[in-house]
Amino acid sequence: MFDWLFLNDNALSPAEHARWRVSALRIILISGLVLEAAVALHVALDAIAIAAYHIVVVVVAFYLVLAIGVFHTAKRPNLAAAILLFAVYAAGTTILFLVNVDELAKLGIIFIYTTPIIARLFFGGRLAVALMAFNFLPFFYLLQNGPFVHYLPLNMTLPGSHTYLQSLVFLFFNVCVPLAVFRVLHAFDKSALRHHQTSAALEVSNAQYREFFENAGGAILLCSREGLILQANRMALSLLDAEHDQLVGRSLASCLRGRGDRLPEQVDTERLEEFTGWHWQTDDERQILVEYVTRTAQNSFIVVLRDASGVYMIKEALKRSHEREAFLMYHDALTCLPNRAKLRAHLMETLPLQEAGKVTPLVALRLGSIRHANEKFGNGIGDLLIQYFADEMRRLLPPGSYCARLRSITFLAILPSYESPTEAIRQIERFRLAFPQEFEISGNDVHVQFSTGIALARQGEVSPEELIRRCEVALESARRSKEDSPTLFSEADAALIRRSVDIELGIVSALRNHEFRLVYQPKVDANRQLVGMEALIRWQSPTMGSISPAEFIPIAERAGLIHDLTSFVIEEVCIFIRRLIDQGQDCPPVALNLSAIDIVRHDLIDLIDALTARYAIPPAMLEFEITETGLIGSEVLAISHLQALKTRGFSIAIDDFGTGYSSLSKLSSFPIHKIKIDRSFVMRIGENDKSELIIKAIVSLANLLSCVSIAEGVENEVQERFLKSIGCELFQGYYYHKPLEVQQIEQLLQ
Repeated sequence: MFDWLFLNDNALSPAEHARWRVSALRIILISGLVLEAAVALHVALDAIAIAAYHIVVVVVAFYLVLAIGVFHTAKRPNLAAAILLFAVYAAGTTILFLVNVDELAKLGIIFIYTTPIIARLFFGGRLAVALMAFNFLPFFYLLQNGPFVHYLPLNMTLPGSHTYLQSLVFLFFNVCVPLAVFRVLHAFDKSALRHHQTSAALEVSNAQYREFFENAGGAILLCSREGLILQANRMALSLLDAEHDQLVGRSLASCLRGRGDRLPEQVDTERLEEFTGWHWQTDDERQILVEYVTRTAQNSFIVVLRDASGVYMIKEALKRSHEREAFLMYHDALTCLPNRAKLRAHLMETLPLQEAGKVTPLVALRLGSIRHANEKFGNGIGDLLIQYFADEMRRLLPPGSYCARLRSITFLAILPSYESPTEAIRQIERFRLAFPQEFEISGNDVHVQFSTGIALARQGEVSPEELIRRCEVALESARRSKEDSPTLFSEADAALIRRSVDIELGIVSALRNHEFRLVYQPKVDANRQLVGMEALIRWQSPTMGSISPAEFIPIAERAGLIHDLTSFVIEEVCIFIRRLIDQGQDCPPVALNLSAIDIVRHDLIDLIDALTARYAIPPAMLEFEITETGLIGSEVLAISHLQALKTRGFSIAIDDFGTGYSSLSKLSSFPIHKIKIDRSFVMRIGENDKSELIIKAIVSLANLLSCVSIAEGVENEVQERFLKSIGCELFQGYYYHKPLEVQQIEQLLQ
């Protein structure tokens, strides 16, 4: 109610500030209704007591008029103000002509004297002046000081008229009108305060702009469109060797006189921006360069000058070079974040200051989506993605955090200390959830995916380098797990990663030192006749012992070394086949495995063509096995490569069939010749009915696709009997032959 009545100025915009008039109007009307209610009630009761019902009618009519005025204040305030003026004139006239006591009747004219004020508040000065002039009529009427003429036969005089009229005048002049005036003055006070605040803000803004102008890092002149200097900062005054009063008001051309290029006295507005790059030599042999000229929104010009003297420029360049060199020694050039050395130094300073009983979380982040961004949008977008990622890190991390870029796509942040590990991890999780999933970079929506590793530091526990190492170990564990949740450092993860690193480094040296070798496991038909074999890689490390392919193959794939291993296997198989042919022995087809990474290798076909041509290997003697998931993961390129191999006469087999998620429609599009039943199903024959049903379905599917079915991992007679009973054609496993060395295979073939 009070907001409606008083119209809080703080809620008004400058465009709505005039609404204080509505507030003042409501105050007069409503206060008139409320405060004079008691007077009106007494008048009505007294009138009824003496049967003067016309007085009651007049009182009610006035209240209705005021009520109508209040009703119209919301949407038609001018009408409400007009009703108020009418009510005041009507009240004054009624008292003047219908009250028989002259002294009391004069009070009606006093009411009328308020109308110019009301008119000025709500209608402006013209109507107010008109009413002031009009009110001279009742004023002259009073000056006659004669008896009042009562033109109407009605008499509104009551026994208590003196009290009632005095009360009305008192309430109207002492309450209603003052309240409205107070509201107007309050609005003016608010306006004055706003004006004062705006002026103060403008002064602050002007001071800030002046400070920027003075300390922008160059000699700056502000010139008019006619080329007259309006302002000059301290560096410009120093460069031109002039006082402020001497420079302001002069033409730019007259200030830059000397040997060299010359400016005309009157600078052409259209040409002033073309003077960027001009030189002047002053009388004291200094070179002044107009570095650039910029037009402002007010069609003025900002002219930046620089001392281009040779020695000065060389010294400045050397200084900037040294400063940048010093900065880059401890910061990353792309993101300007501290580097590993700076991070280590920061930890050396802050770890001893850590509060006892608290934990400080170190969070390592690896931006995994950078490769996709580079491949899809180019390396330029990749660099921008790293910058956006670094900026977003700084924005979202809690205040007091310290961010650094360890290398390439790995970042590390030190968060403030927390009371417990749970609280620290909860804060990290909030940070991760707040991180955007996409950045809009150069009009492209670039996906953001990152892994998170956490290490917790306690007072005096470990060195800075160990903390960083733990963070990196946790990050590597998070990357390997391929889950979104952050990974906390553990010693078990560290041991696994150390072994993984040892194996990764060992693969490189093993290829160089010929530590890898191939063994061959025969394949037989239903009559146990040898019809083929599979080449299997083995590694006997002199330092780590025998390492299973199940362990080192995934590491080679992650490290990008699988191509080297595959090239080694293909060449060794070709050498083996060539030797058997040269010895005059019958050589059955040899199968070798291609990983999902190999099948999308762009030079795969060229590599196979080159090696088979070098050793003169007939395509019918080579068979390539690829896993089901490898086929589905890169469909288009996989089909292209497999079709090329099929066209050349090589045989294609799907390995470990039944463990992937391929559909019949997709399988039918692959150029395959054989389907190998995964050993995980074969080993449960006789134990698991579902496995047997799956095997039957795979054999039936192979028949439908006109493919040969091969069961791998056959280890006993029960398995063999079942597989033969359902029509499986070829068999491989320890029940027939274990993987054999080259010499053993040669003996078997003889």
